Amino acid sequence: MPPVGVGVSAGKNTYAYDAHTYHTKVPPQGIAELLRHYLPEGGLVLDPFSGSGMTGVAASTLGVDSILNEISPAACFIASRFTAKLCPRAFEGAVRSILAQLADLRCRLYTTTCATCKRDAEVAYTVWSYNVICPHCGHEILLWDHCRRYGRRVRDHKILKSFPCPRCGRILNKSRLRRTIAEPVLIGYKCCGSRQQESTKTPDQADLERMLCIEICPPLAEGFYPTTPLPDGVNLRQPKRHGLDSISKLYSPRNLAAMSHLWRAIHLVKDPEIAAHLAFVFTSLYQRVTRLSEFRFWGGSGNTARLNVPFIFNEANVFGTFERKARSIQDHLETTAGHYSGKTVVVQGSATRMDYLPDACIDLVFADPPFGANINYSEMNLLWESWLGSRTDTREEAIINRFQGKTLSEYALLMQQALRECHRVLRPGHWMLLVFMNSSSKVWHVVREAIELAGFSIERRDIFDKEHGTFKQHVSHNTPGSDLVLHCRKARGIRQEAASTLGMQVSHGAIEEDIAAFLRSRKIESYVQTYLHVDREEEVDFRRLYSEWVAEALADRRSVVDFPEFRLTATRWIGTGQSGS
Repeated sequence: MPPVGVGVSAGKNTYAYDAHTYHTKVPPQGIAELLRHYLPEGGLVLDPFSGSGMTGVAASTLGVDSILNEISPAACFIASRFTAKLCPRAFEGAVRSILAQLADLRCRLYTTTCATCKRDAEVAYTVWSYNVICPHCGHEILLWDHCRRYGRRVRDHKILKSFPCPRCGRILNKSRLRRTIAEPVLIGYKCCGSRQQESTKTPDQADLERMLCIEICPPLAEGFYPTTPLPDGVNLRQPKRHGLDSISKLYSPRNLAAMSHLWRAIHLVKDPEIAAHLAFVFTSLYQRVTRLSEFRFWGGSGNTARLNVPFIFNEANVFGTFERKARSIQDHLETTAGHYSGKTVVVQGSATRMDYLPDACIDLVFADPPFGANINYSEMNLLWESWLGSRTDTREEAIINRFQGKTLSEYALLMQQALRECHRVLRPGHWMLLVFMNSSSKVWHVVREAIELAGFSIERRDIFDKEHGTFKQHVSHNTPGSDLVLHCRKARGIRQEAASTLGMQVSHGAIEEDIAAFLRSRKIESYVQTYLHVDREEEVDFRRLYSEWVAEALADRRSVVDFPEFRLTATRWIGTGQSGS
């Protein structure tokens, strides 16, 4: 079968995609497009790095069977729920029952007084701001009072990165300020105003006394919340630096109390499938209900793949958030999961050792491996796994992470081992589709080498357009864009040496000319990108250009450079006016 001859485009806004967060997810409808082309009738697909199980969702929807292999217990749990069927009415009833049991606690934890009618109302969220110290005059400042700027539209409101000290007038860089304590500064609630929008108010004395009482003596369900200490890690240093050195401290006392009682109530549900789906709702809350949830004027939650404590954070109502996420999961059960006809098996284990599979038993491998050092999965999954009571065995986690003692060399070796296992279990002449993107030419080199050493030949490269960029792409100039799909056919044997020329020394002038030739072949005006929720001017989408250039370079066995160097060269070239030639 020849490789599929078109690029893949798939958006993220689907019931299945939105039901539960995960650090990276390939939209299942895009995976399904590839499965239709490559899988023979009655074929079996393997995802060796299955993450949240989107390959299983795509396969089950098409009516084909899949094996999802994943090293993380948290990801295995999420994948098992994404690929399971459950009666939506039974699920809805269980959600109502859980919330009814905890109604009194909900009222105790999340009650305020409406500023208009003076009646009790439910708190939807509370905004907290840290106090900071001016390094020049020593004055303590409540950040909220001095770093806000309002625009004509909500999307134009912003928290400033720098602002003048109200006492000495010196310009302060927010990211460098020393924090002291956090204070509640704004309460959002619904009462007698518009049903579509929350009313807001500054916390009054009764609110402050109520929150202080909960903070001093939170009504915790003992034994049903994790006290796991945060180990050292790339993403774990920042919370520890601000005193959040355990999982329990990532939550406000109020939200930890709510979470602990929810978790106990879920454990008391007798039906294991219903209990598992209620736990699925619980884990979908993730960072949304922690101190890590950054306040945004336009709402929403930034479940980014990092564990940073924002200067101004949003304490969401746990029960309200649970209700909303339950509705999303019910939508998934009623639509996508309701039409599953394929079978899925989820296996927890390393992709480097899939001993449970015999040789040549798989018809297609769809692999979306870790992108080098881009995301530290075991660190990010610690929040889930502490509640679930099972931790990732990081010894064979394919990643670059100095706290694990894994450099590019260790990552290369683990990728080679994993892809050789994929080669072993795949039928002769069949395909492995590998989704990958990275901003480092060195990482591209080791991935290409791992593919070739495993015994695959890359027959085609395509752009996998997820249609919506990640938040990190919107705020960082040096984050690459669209992923590539590498169409790899199984060769007859495993090579001892890779034939790749990537990573070889090429002159700077030759690289610049290669990029210029690529840019001359594109209509640059069609790559202009607009940012909706970030205060940035329209600009050329260098990320997509980089993805397309890398795809061409891989096809022609040319060397690639890091994304920042590509961006700089392309910016200079466009600035000379050559893009109009």
